[in-house]
Amino acid sequence: MRLISKSITAALISCAVSAGWAANTIAPQNGNWIIADELGGKPGRGMGIDVQDGVFLMQLYNYNKDGSATFHMATGAVIDNKVDAPLKKYKDGPYFGSGRRDGAEAENAGNVKIEFTSRTTATIQLPGEEPKLMHRFNYESTPEDQWSDPAFVERWAMVAMDADGKPTSTFFADTAIGTQMAMVPNMAAGWPYKSSSKFTVHTLDLATPNKHGFMECEYLGSNMEFSCVGEQVDTSSGSSVRKPISLVMQRSIDDLQGTLTLDGSDTKVMGARVEQTAYAIEESKVVTRAYFRRNSLPEAGTWIISNEVTGKAGRGISLDLQKPVGSKHLLFMPIYNYDEKGNATFHIGMATHSPSAVNPSLPAIPVMKYKGGRYLGGPAQDGVEDVYVGPEQITFNTTATGLIQFPKEDPVNFKRFYFGIDQDRIDSLVGTWALVPHAGAVKHRILNLKKTASGVVEDKDAGYTCTVSYWLDLRFVCEPKTVTADQQRIRLGAGFYGAARAILGDGGSLPDSSPELTAIRITDAQGNLVQGGPLYPVDDEGNNPGNGEAAAPTAQIGTVTGAVEGGTVTLEGSGKAAAGKRLTYKWTLSAAPAGSEAQLKSVDTISPSFVADKAGSYVITLVVNDGSKDSAAAKVTVTVMPKDGIRLLRDDDSAASGQALSWPYTGSSEISASVACVGACENTYKIAQYKLQVNGANYTIADLKATNLTSGSSVKASFEGLADGQVVTSDKPVSFALRSAYTNGKTVNLKFSFTIKETGEAFTYTSTFKTN
Repeated sequence: MRLISKSITAALISCAVSAGWAANTIAPQNGNWIIADELGGKPGRGMGIDVQDGVFLMQLYNYNKDGSATFHMATGAVIDNKVDAPLKKYKDGPYFGSGRRDGAEAENAGNVKIEFTSRTTATIQLPGEEPKLMHRFNYESTPEDQWSDPAFVERWAMVAMDADGKPTSTFFADTAIGTQMAMVPNMAAGWPYKSSSKFTVHTLDLATPNKHGFMECEYLGSNMEFSCVGEQVDTSSGSSVRKPISLVMQRSIDDLQGTLTLDGSDTKVMGARVEQTAYAIEESKVVTRAYFRRNSLPEAGTWIISNEVTGKAGRGISLDLQKPVGSKHLLFMPIYNYDEKGNATFHIGMATHSPSAVNPSLPAIPVMKYKGGRYLGGPAQDGVEDVYVGPEQITFNTTATGLIQFPKEDPVNFKRFYFGIDQDRIDSLVGTWALVPHAGAVKHRILNLKKTASGVVEDKDAGYTCTVSYWLDLRFVCEPKTVTADQQRIRLGAGFYGAARAILGDGGSLPDSSPELTAIRITDAQGNLVQGGPLYPVDDEGNNPGNGEAAAPTAQIGTVTGAVEGGTVTLEGSGKAAAGKRLTYKWTLSAAPAGSEAQLKSVDTISPSFVADKAGSYVITLVVNDGSKDSAAAKVTVTVMPKDGIRLLRDDDSAASGQALSWPYTGSSEISASVACVGACENTYKIAQYKLQVNGANYTIADLKATNLTSGSSVKASFEGLADGQVVTSDKPVSFALRSAYTNGKTVNLKFSFTIKETGEAFTYTSTFKTN
């Protein structure tokens, strides 16, 4: 990929000559990112981001002005957590079924500017646009106060660090609800929380199984941070010695970081998720329902077709495999490729894809092309499905290699794209590695590998020399000076920015009989932490407080719907605070309808409730405290319907969506819209959208009219989803939109109206409207 390689080489040179090379304190998560305010449930824009050894690569899927799908790519140096790089478009590369085709650079759209504020957040300024917040696309959708899917035990390979950030030891941590954890087969005797329904952590060293930590955890109120407290049980002396142990930890997808406290000493820890297992009791026996190995879950980031590395611009893939709660693993895969006319385009494959060793589910993945979304510098606009191009099939051989079959093509090998390093050269091992042993293996091993000669890297202190040596799916071998029980040959596989597979020895004719290791890269060749930096920003805006003080916490209240007179209304609160702060909650019922005697219950919990004894409006406030500061009060108005009644609600993408509106309702707007209509628009323009919600009796729509009041104009106004005489029932809320045909540069005055037959309540909306 010469065009891309030239850009990456330039970025490496820029890093090498810049004093900012070692100034990066944040290593952003590799994978798919999204612009925060474009996540509306429809195809917006997305970025496949990779940072390797200080070099940045981003593939952006977006749209042209005519609505057609396209992609751009940027490469550059990351200096002081910032990137400023040209955003380029390509042409004439391969399309599905085309065979070998070499792409070429088509245009430079201008520079993209990015500043990473944590490992999962950043600001991005695309050409012709204002800066926007963006974040890692985390579609696991884990509830804020829940660590992970409660049906699974997750195993994390953990590395302990000293005050200077150097790794000192390794261990495993199993995380799960206590009832699921109690079924783990290798659970040590002395587990003290068998009946616990809380989230728990079990720390263990499988190679020397005599020390186990057991902790119960509480959510700290923000940023996926939990505080875990318990005991460490040490049976190495023949009797059980118990010591207090605690762990404050955060997670984001496959990353974990935190602080472990034992014997009064704090140790920084980081972790990589390497396994997931679901257990069940069947016929009084513990059985494994699902098991996902380290080498069955691919490393998130950029992947390429192995035989398309031709020195020209080929196709790129940004892979993510995450596990939404209560669901199978879900593969999300933007494909950056070309159409038959040579234009840059993109497709997305998304489907359940669960390579479980017990119950695999690897169905064909539907691949879709999109159209009509936002273009660079253009207005906010949602994309829609354009063309289904067929299914594809994927299997993964290792965390960094696999087999893919695109629509209209034969299966081909594909692999993780390592551009910051040459994965086939021994130099790619330069840096620090932590080796976490599994059952039967030696004790933990830290390797600080440096290049000492051509084709050789060494850790002289540890007595290991590493060279290229392919064997099965393993590509390197590290030999000790003398083989002993603790100094054995180590073979390493592919995978440089996640958790990869390694083994001790060769395994002979039964390679899986070799003791296994999990290999985690800690630092790159320049000494930068591969997993460095905070997982989340300090405050909601992604900024560190300017005066060094901790930011005040913030409170939020979830939307309340379906409140009916006589029913119980339950509220849901949340809050955000600086790392390490635990929130407390204080709720107040500050206003209620005349004659109401409602009282809030459980006002110091995250979810209070009250009985709505009267119809009308109730005002509730929430203040959270982080131990030193109160938040500003969050407020919500809950509109309670009478036992029989019909409500009108906002139903759009605004912050006020779901808000109840008063009868009689009168609305108005002035809209001037620029609409790209070449194969990308609907037949009419949506001016506004509402919802009708009924409780009790049925209600009938009467006198429904959509009128153009402009004399001589043929532009038609219409209701979508609502008809004259339509009956709205309590079991079927009705969403409806106010629409107009395009005006071709003319200004028209429109009026929409209807009444509720049974009550006489009226709806009226007027609009002064114009489109190009």
